[in-house]
Amino acid sequence: MNQSNLENNKFITASLLIIALVAVAFTLNFTKPIMIPFVMALLIRILIDPIIDFQTTNLRVHRIIAVFVSLILIVILFIIIVPFIIGSVGTFLESADDYNAKVLVLIDYIINQLSAYDVEIDREVIRNTLTTLPFLDWASTILSNSANFISKFVLVVIMTLFLLLGKKNVNTSNEWNEIIFNVKKYIFTKFITSSATGVLAGLIYWFLGIELAFIFGTLTFILNFIPVFGSVIAVLIPIPVAFLQFQDPTFFVLIILLPAIVHIIIGNIIEPKIFGETFGLHPITVILSLIFWGMIWGIIGVLLAAPLTAIIKISFEKFETTKPISLFLEGKIHLKNN
Repeated sequence: MNQSNLENNKFITASLLIIALVAVAFTLNFTKPIMIPFVMALLIRILIDPIIDFQTTNLRVHRIIAVFVSLILIVILFIIIVPFIIGSVGTFLESADDYNAKVLVLIDYIINQLSAYDVEIDREVIRNTLTTLPFLDWASTILSNSANFISKFVLVVIMTLFLLLGKKNVNTSNEWNEIIFNVKKYIFTKFITSSATGVLAGLIYWFLGIELAFIFGTLTFILNFIPVFGSVIAVLIPIPVAFLQFQDPTFFVLIILLPAIVHIIIGNIIEPKIFGETFGLHPITVILSLIFWGMIWGIIGVLLAAPLTAIIKISFEKFETTKPISLFLEGKIHLKNN
């Protein structure tokens, strides 16, 4: 009888968890316009906290002044980076006609090769399609999306400011302090390693002379937050531009090889040594989290999937009732010692 009740309780608990998960997913999707800026502001707040703590503890600066100094540093960083990205896009758009001509030559070569196998392709249709590509429309779309991004960025900054200016509660439990410490460690370390990867990759692209080098470096920084898949995508993205820009295959190989070495060293050697097993997520968990958050919040959800899932795992690990979920996310629920 007791065994039957235990099984019934487990079944009811599992059913309630599934219903709760669906309800949470629906709520997060419905409140997307508010929740995405709030979550990004919360992550930025966690990221800035060590800088503020350093100013208040070591430099004896008042917290309000430390908050504004930290936000000003972030704004200055954006002001420095954005012109390089805009200049890189402008250079690419100026060279659009040259790339168009190179693509036409490449397509002619492919069609000639296919014709040897009796594969007939209407070359004029392809030519007319490529020569009428709306580059100006694409540029205006990019600019409008950039304006939308700036408006949302301002909202994120305002939310971050209010979160930072909120009074810190000193009387907190040990479990809560451990969770906050581990979350800060994960976010700050991941930001530093992603920044290092993006800067090194961008410098490699710039040194090799590839156009859009700063954009590829920025994309490398952003994609590095996506475990495994992000690094692969970041290495592959510059290939079409490199293929059209360079005739020498040596540059083509170096553009793939050198950034890949950077990703391997930082992602597979340095990060595991810093993180240890505390922040480990099973590859299946990573894939499912990318699908789950991507369905709810789109591309932003994909970028935030790993940090959010890692934070959930860290939080659940500190409580006995939710520890099995943490072990499940880590892929260690089957181990006896746990």
